[in-house]
Amino acid sequence: MNMISRKIMSLMLSVFLILSLTVGFTPVHAVDDQSANIGKAAQQPSGEIVIKFKEEVQLPYQDGAEKALKASRNAAYASVLADLNGLELNRLFTSLNAKSQLSSSSQTSVFHQYFTAAVPKGTDVAALLAKLNKSPLVEAAYEAPTNISDPSLPYAPNSTPVQPNDDPLYPNQTYGQAAPLGIDAPYAWQFEGGDGKGISYVDVEQGWALNHEDLAAHNITALPGILMPTSASHGTAVLGVISAVDNTIGHVGLANKAKPLINSWRRLDGSSNIAEAILTSVPALHRGDVILIEVQSTSSTSNGAYVPMEVFPAEFDAIRYATDQGIVVVEAGANGSVNLDTYQDWNGKYILNKNSPDFKDSGAILVGASSSSVPHERLYFSSYGSRIDSFGFGHNVHTLSATDLSSTTGYTTFFSGTSSASPIVTAAVISLQGIAKAKYGVTFSPHEVRELLRNPAYNTASADPAADQIGHLPNLKNIIDHMPAPAAVSDTEVPSVPTLLTAANVTSSSVELSWSASVDNVGVIGYDIYQDGVKIGVSAGTSYTVTGLAASTAYSFTVKAKDAAGHVSSASTALAVTTNAPPLQGQTFVLTVPANTPVNADIYMYAHGLNNSWSINDPVYKLTKNVNGTYSITLNVPIGTTFHFNFSRGTWGSMETSSGGGYVGPRAHTVTSGTQLTQVTVARWGDL
Repeated sequence: MNMISRKIMSLMLSVFLILSLTVGFTPVHAVDDQSANIGKAAQQPSGEIVIKFKEEVQLPYQDGAEKALKASRNAAYASVLADLNGLELNRLFTSLNAKSQLSSSSQTSVFHQYFTAAVPKGTDVAALLAKLNKSPLVEAAYEAPTNISDPSLPYAPNSTPVQPNDDPLYPNQTYGQAAPLGIDAPYAWQFEGGDGKGISYVDVEQGWALNHEDLAAHNITALPGILMPTSASHGTAVLGVISAVDNTIGHVGLANKAKPLINSWRRLDGSSNIAEAILTSVPALHRGDVILIEVQSTSSTSNGAYVPMEVFPAEFDAIRYATDQGIVVVEAGANGSVNLDTYQDWNGKYILNKNSPDFKDSGAILVGASSSSVPHERLYFSSYGSRIDSFGFGHNVHTLSATDLSSTTGYTTFFSGTSSASPIVTAAVISLQGIAKAKYGVTFSPHEVRELLRNPAYNTASADPAADQIGHLPNLKNIIDHMPAPAAVSDTEVPSVPTLLTAANVTSSSVELSWSASVDNVGVIGYDIYQDGVKIGVSAGTSYTVTGLAASTAYSFTVKAKDAAGHVSSASTALAVTTNAPPLQGQTFVLTVPANTPVNADIYMYAHGLNNSWSINDPVYKLTKNVNGTYSITLNVPIGTTFHFNFSRGTWGSMETSSGGGYVGPRAHTVTSGTQLTQVTVARWGDL
């Protein structure tokens, strides 16, 4: 059968399908008809149905497609489609038409199989669909969706409401009050999970008074480690900010329904091991739970200043392991007044500068410290820089206190440092995780939580963000009011591959890369940049500047997109880039010659390493005689080049010598930067 015959047969098949469908339509008044009584209890109001025909039923893709089929008659299909008398078939995808049908690919042709039909009021839709779905020509028939809404859920009211007003010291906890002063914990308390219910956290430090009157009801679990009495006040204060019991005494914790655990970095063998404390905290938690690192230290390159623990590789790897397991880590940014963007590790790497190719991301939320009043100014001791994600009060924090491990009471108004700022941010994180878990059944990933806290549209800025560089104070009301669903709810797709990777502004040591954005069903969060197969940096946008390259060298670059659910795209098409030769710099040499030099002498420089010829009188290296009797030559040489030179009058016998007649070895010259002027005096010529 030729192609025309097949098309005619297909058209006839479609004609008879529709004609059969239109025979015997049950009118509204024919309620006594047997076919009208099938599934009568399922009678539906007027609406639309969607019909997906099988591939061989090639209807023309146009509205009123049944009109082109009225001329045909085929009794074989009449009985199958008898109940569709008068049905009009229109396109489901109105952006497609008969023209697109002819040019469609195998991937898009399926959309031309879909039609809709308006169903008259009184039609037994269930019976109609049942008959259509039995047809050998119909792949699927179903009611068009009608109850359409955004895929969101209302926040459930808190089943265990917080009652802070009977806690006498609660009014002093300004860090929990509404923004811009505090994080607005009471707003979160309205919602199920907003008080921390369903979330656990581990506080990593080394001392707590677990029987404090405002903590004892938690029956706090202590993971294996030694508790130090001298640190009881600090740890108790931290727990108080988050977990002070909602009772009728003292304070109330900002996430007081969360389950607190503690893990001392003073290990059972007496050693100090923060990394192990972090690592052993992970098995006690679940995805979405939190670890709070209340520790700081100095490093060999911090000049005695305190820096965050993640500058140490073991702690970094432990934190990264935790965040890779879905545990949110909140880390004190330290009290060393350090600009983390300029901090270098022992390899000279800027590991805490998010804009550097050296940057290493542990996944933790790093916390800075601000004043307790509005506008919130960065306190002098706080670390700062692009790595700081969020801030909390660094002084005047009212919370619990203790004198030793057995203290049962005690309160303070002076808790301070990034130590006091970090539990405020931790409480905000726990509230958000609790609400997400209650609403969606899953929590945010560590990256998602951090991005919510970093979003300037949701949170409270410091007094001078550009100078302070401590991120934002969480504003729970704004975040909750705009809070998206966790990506784990719906993000099951890998981002598309980045395309159109191009290079611009290529120099001898750098290149600017740009590419077209990838797409994802939830959203792309960033891109990883690879140089010769090795990851060298990350970018939140679609451009990246690679620096530190060698001149006149070929490189291969690729880019991968990633989403918040951890999906990573395939690599882009590789882009080959060759860096430019280093810029040439003028190197001028001025030569003073002996008095017995012939007036019309030709003088040459022999430049070992530049002159690839053994010629002693290369005209390229001939000097020019100046009015004052000196000779000079200017060479354009790349920065970083080292060569050796001496002079002659064009013959090996006339090479310059010392005043005593000894051979003068070639002088070394290195091109450092810019133009250079070198004065040289020849003592004697070898032949004079």
